[in-house]
Amino acid sequence: MKSRPIYENLDTSFVNVPALIRYLRRRRFAGRVRIELSGYEADVFLSAENQMRVREYDQIAGRVAEGEEALQRILIRSREPGGIVNVFQNVAETEPVAEIFGEVKNVQTPKVSATTNGSPAPVDIFANRNGVHSIPEPVQQPGKTSLPNLPFEFSNRVEAKAKQKSLSPEEAKLLLKLLGELLGTADRALSLARLNFAGAYQKSCMEICADFPFLMSLDYEKGRISVAEMPSANMFVAGVMEALRKILDKLAAHPKFADVHRFTGQKLTALAQQRSDYYKRYGIETLLKRMLGV
Repeated sequence: MKSRPIYENLDTSFVNVPALIRYLRRRRFAGRVRIELSGYEADVFLSAENQMRVREYDQIAGRVAEGEEALQRILIRSREPGGIVNVFQNVAETEPVAEIFGEVKNVQTPKVSATTNGSPAPVDIFANRNGVHSIPEPVQQPGKTSLPNLPFEFSNRVEAKAKQKSLSPEEAKLLLKLLGELLGTADRALSLARLNFAGAYQKSCMEICADFPFLMSLDYEKGRISVAEMPSANMFVAGVMEALRKILDKLAAHPKFADVHRFTGQKLTALAQQRSDYYKRYGIETLLKRMLGV
């Protein structure tokens, strides 16, 4: 797939990158978001199937990384002012082009200049900003073992660990139902005071998505939640509950909403007693007690 720019030279001083990515994922956008800062470059790749992959290149730290930890760093760095954001959309073509994360075939190795000691100079894998970022294959010498001309290790251990800890479909469905019921209880309590819980919860998710990136794809509506990709159970529960805690803390901070806060806490406590076994199983009970101060 080729790509074409649809947004160019957006300044990170004025662009909320997490909100931009969330918007694109909801529209099933296929392409990539590129963030460029001083000594730092990153790409967030999105597919029409709502899958997301990332890659960051920290020139100062000498690190090329992928996975969940890389995404968190990207979202944090994107808050820095003075950076540039470009959005490229995938477009079809008559002849296929190698995917960035796929196998690169028939790519001509670029000429590499030699350093003063005669060894090849390091290859800048992000040199081509508008094309395919390919890595030339090392030249094999007879009787010698060649190594890639890169000082970095390309691995995805963080993502692999997340997959190993992922929930079964049945457990994921149960956890979504439990947390959806919990949020729905708070939603109904706030609605009695004509407060928009759904809007407040979405805003709360965006405020903490740097720590919990999966919240960018989480949707809540009338006691039901859905997420594009389920992380580990502990991470998922922690993110959903943290977003809820921020709402309750804001209610508690205003004397005007003291009764609403108290009523909501009572409803959540009653629900926790009914679902005690499940809440203990997934660590919801501990976070809820801490949230309500009981």
